Amino acid sequence: MAIDERDIEILDYLELEGPVTLSTLAYKLGKAKSFMWRRIDKLRSLGLINVKKVGGVSIIYRVYDKPAPGVIKIGLLRASEYPYILEFARMLKDMFSSIKIIVYDEAFRLGLDLASNKVQLGMAPVSTLILAHRISSGRVHIVGGGSGGGAYILESKGGGLGHATTMASTMELCAEMHKLEPPRVYKSSGIDILESTLRGETRYGVIWEPYAAIAKTKGLKADPCNTPICCVLGANKSIEASFRHISRLLSKAISESKAKIDNINVYANIIGFEKVIVAKTIESYTFYEDIPRDLIVNIWGSIKASIVPDISLNQVFRED
Repeated sequence: MAIDERDIEILDYLELEGPVTLSTLAYKLGKAKSFMWRRIDKLRSLGLINVKKVGGVSIIYRVYDKPAPGVIKIGLLRASEYPYILEFARMLKDMFSSIKIIVYDEAFRLGLDLASNKVQLGMAPVSTLILAHRISSGRVHIVGGGSGGGAYILESKGGGLGHATTMASTMELCAEMHKLEPPRVYKSSGIDILESTLRGETRYGVIWEPYAAIAKTKGLKADPCNTPICCVLGANKSIEASFRHISRLLSKAISESKAKIDNINVYANIIGFEKVIVAKTIESYTFYEDIPRDLIVNIWGSIKASIVPDISLNQVFRED
């Protein structure tokens, strides 16, 4: 369920003028009520807005979670690339009374939760964070370094066409950079991509570690995607006063992890994989103590394409 410019137009208006009635929103944006209601229903299902009835009138408003004071949630993907996250969480305890790590299977879902402040920090793909910045009307920012590498293109043994990937993610960035054949099939997790490729539903699957290592054990060919940057630290504006200090703590945690990676057992348990495969596949990643601005700028065209890919233009139309 992709976010497009019309959705962002609605979100931006609600940010500036909301709460508003359905009639007002439709009139101000020049759209039919029926069209607007379909969009509202979509955005509500994504947790970005809500609707309440007041005297029989539908009132539409943006949704932002308000965590308890001193509580912070860190979102990350189910991947091998964050061995520094435990040390980072330990350091954050000097700033916050409660730290909770939440593991996601899909970058897009993490981006939505960061935009609505359900998590305050997120190790997420650059593409995802840029989209989250837009749909949150500027409430999400990239504030720290992270990881690069770890992405692979699997080739199926079956006769399927196209490729499977996740939406607005480093995997979609990889698909854009390598111009993989259409159609593009969106999946909601690494295991879904792996199983789809194994079944031959698509010719290619774009996947990350440790799923790529698992794919190799099952006889699939896996070529490195060579994406220089994957996930960096995003933060919700609700903790803006702490951005600078949080960035420094992440930099320190990453620096120390380069010298020695501890607690692999604990980290492997958090992301739900065996210690052996996590320890092995961590080597696929490069770590950046600070925001790798130059790398992001160098692939900016592909990053933009991974947020709103050209390949989606023909797939979005349904005329049957």
